[in-house]
Amino acid sequence: MKEIKWVNTGCGIQLSEFHENPRNPKVHTEEQIAHIRNSSLTFGFLDPIGIWGSEAWVVEGHGRLEALRALVREKIVAVPDSGVPVIRLDHLTPQERDAYMVEHNQATMETPWDDTTLGELLSDLSQTMDMAELFGLNPDAADGAAMEDLIPPDGDGNGACDRYQLVIDCINEEDMQEKYNRLTAMEIPCRPLIN
Repeated sequence: MKEIKWVNTGCGIQLSEFHENPRNPKVHTEEQIAHIRNSSLTFGFLDPIGIWGSEAWVVEGHGRLEALRALVREKIVAVPDSGVPVIRLDHLTPQERDAYMVEHNQATMETPWDDTTLGELLSDLSQTMDMAELFGLNPDAADGAAMEDLIPPDGDGNGACDRYQLVIDCINEEDMQEKYNRLTAMEIPCRPLIN
């Protein structure tokens, strides 16, 4: 079994005690669960699961819980005797609990990345970390394309931009054009894709 770090919240429960909220509208894809698993194995279980009530209903952390259950089921990690770290949200009414469950997921989707800072950070991290495994990027294929198709014609295969594809969601075509212009002005090879 792999030893991982566990955040200390002073409060923990066993896996069997969690009850997933059947009203959770957030969808977790297999790719996202794999990403969470990789993150947990790399950094540890650093983000406690928010629970509510004596039945330990999960309010936030459904994806982390699913990834952790898989790691335990596959005997890759073991939950410490103190349990899975949680934060108790018992001060919320049932309506506030459900509203927070939605807000917690929505809040992170409303803000954009600072593309310049993100690019610099990813470039720095790629020097010492396996970005493909850590961030769920697949350097061998994207949208069915071979790696050679992802390397720009002038790329030498040694830079982060030559090896990885980063997809940036845009709210509309104007937003896409603005991001495309900013990235090309920084001489970052990119291409717009419209689905």
